[in-house]
Amino acid sequence: MPTRFGLASSFSTVAPHYDATRHIPAASLHACYDRLIAAGLFPGHGRICDAGCGTGQISLPLAERGYMVAGYDIAAEMVRLAQAKCRSGWQASYAVADVRALPEADAAFDAIVVSKLFMHIADWELACRELIRVARPGAPLVHIRDRDAYGQAVRRHFTNRIRAAGIDTLFLGPDPGSSAELVAFMAAQGWTRIPVAMSDIAWRFETSAGDTLRGLRERIFAEFWYVPEAVYAQALADTEAWAEAEPGGLDRTEIMTPHLAVEVFRPEG
Repeated sequence: MPTRFGLASSFSTVAPHYDATRHIPAASLHACYDRLIAAGLFPGHGRICDAGCGTGQISLPLAERGYMVAGYDIAAEMVRLAQAKCRSGWQASYAVADVRALPEADAAFDAIVVSKLFMHIADWELACRELIRVARPGAPLVHIRDRDAYGQAVRRHFTNRIRAAGIDTLFLGPDPGSSAELVAFMAAQGWTRIPVAMSDIAWRFETSAGDTLRGLRERIFAEFWYVPEAVYAQALADTEAWAEAEPGGLDRTEIMTPHLAVEVFRPEG
């Protein structure tokens, strides 16, 4: 086990805004788990690890269903919010820990759930190996993401300005737009990907140009955290001017219709 790890993004500073800007409804997650259980891809009971748990969004529905949940994240404020959302009688515990060195024994979990974690860790392969270590034989690793939630016109414009400044890499780990690196790495460890059809599990929310700009000012979008200050400031100023000049200005709204994208990884044999 290495004593030093690569860079990983901590969301503690944006914890107060996190849940307001992440919109996966609990009903959509329940529908996802129902489908996985019916397909024999997720246990009907047992102990679940939520790796990089954040505020517990993807695992609290599991605690509600009676699973024992252990969530870990490096961001203390996110962990505090997750624990605060637990209800009486739920067997859920959230704690501060690095997913590359979990305080768990080998083969401790019946399943692992993870959402938008690997892209925020430079040495994400170490996290994968650690999750494999704590998974019981045959336990699935369920990779849950939402698609089309952040394609607002303002954010697209801002991203284009960042890229125009010569910054092509926005994530510490694999680009979330593709699972190719993760699939290849897990296959090398003897784990097979099982794609699961979930795109029909969708929801809607409304957002405004002003809301998106506010998020950019507050730096709630982690992929931009490592952009040099001067580049960030210029891109933000350009984007604000562009948004204000567009019809409707900062009050212009968009209806976003994200959907779930889910992959299950299981050990071969």
